[in-house]
Amino acid sequence: MDWIYHLIAGWAEAGFLPSIFQHTFMIRGLLAAILIGPLLGAIGTVVVTKKLAFFTQTIGNAAMSGVAIGLLFGEPIDGTYAGLYGFCLIVALVMTFIKNRSRLSNDTIIGVVLAQVLGIGIVLMILVTSQFNIHQVEAILFGSLITLNDTDLITLLAAAGAAGIMFMLTFNRVMLSSFNPVLAKARGLNPVFLEYLFVTLMTIVVVASLKLIGALLVLVLIVVPAAGAQNIVHNLRQFIWVSILFATISTTVGLLLSGLLPVPSGAVIVLVSSLLFYGSLMVKAIFIRRQ
Repeated sequence: MDWIYHLIAGWAEAGFLPSIFQHTFMIRGLLAAILIGPLLGAIGTVVVTKKLAFFTQTIGNAAMSGVAIGLLFGEPIDGTYAGLYGFCLIVALVMTFIKNRSRLSNDTIIGVVLAQVLGIGIVLMILVTSQFNIHQVEAILFGSLITLNDTDLITLLAAAGAAGIMFMLTFNRVMLSSFNPVLAKARGLNPVFLEYLFVTLMTIVVVASLKLIGALLVLVLIVVPAAGAQNIVHNLRQFIWVSILFATISTTVGLLLSGLLPVPSGAVIVLVSSLLFYGSLMVKAIFIRRQ
């Protein structure tokens, strides 16, 4: 990874990038933003279509419990990967299982599981704070450039690569099963399997992005770019590409601003995303008036 840091730092010294990118932690953040922005934007289109916004929030909140579980089982403070990914995947799969095996509405199931996850998280975090400083784990909640390390980047690259490939291979089938499950079955597809597959991919991407964005804010970066894109597009292809564009702008511009201001990266990224959303609303209103 060192050669990449030296290359980008050289660009910053030459004036091709802002001087703040001479710092390694900013370069790590830039690489993470470039990796995660497009993927979150693409996945957000399916999340909005399938109405899974608060499903995503539940996964983000489960991260707090996952970190605590990893620490209690002896994982290092900067690498609670088994606890984090393991617990979040369990929560995601349990919610999907209950949805497919009960007559409860989706929002009811999410509300029940979210309450349980929050309760477990609070109890576990109290246990963890007796051994660790709470400020050591707050980056998971709000996102932090400082805590990103090489292992996080490698994990993010692997998660983004695997999820991106699977997403491209299954996107049409997932969207078809979302819009018309009966037609999907008639064409030989298994909507339940596709739902489990998408939920797994979404969870991996969400968890991989937590250190940059934060558990409390990751919902916004998945939903808001897609919602903003939905305001101004006319077909599915435009919906995907504009959502990817909005999410990438949000991560990169928010990253730069968070490097210049003493605030968490996740919060600034979310604010930039929100500005793009309201901008798309204004563009839509102007376009409607001209018609």
